[in-house]
Amino acid sequence: METMKDRLQRIKETLAPEEWRESRIYRHNDVEFEHFTLVATEVSSGQIHYYDPDANEFKPLNLSVSQAPVAAR
Repeated sequence: METMKDRLQRIKETLAPEEWRESRIYRHNDVEFEHFTLVATEVSSGQIHYYDPDANEFKPLNLSVSQAPVAAR
């Protein structure tokens, strides 16, 4: 059985360099599980995308950070 890391590595190796650059697989730990995420920069837009294994496609990565309002002092 192919692991998620192996699947992402296989997909990473097939990315066309004229379409994608700076592809990386990140490992992150949950309380009980180890997760892997493939990210790459789309050359045409310069936007960072992540690979969604359920949809079998790259989707734009939202890097915006919401800030909680600062309480008045």
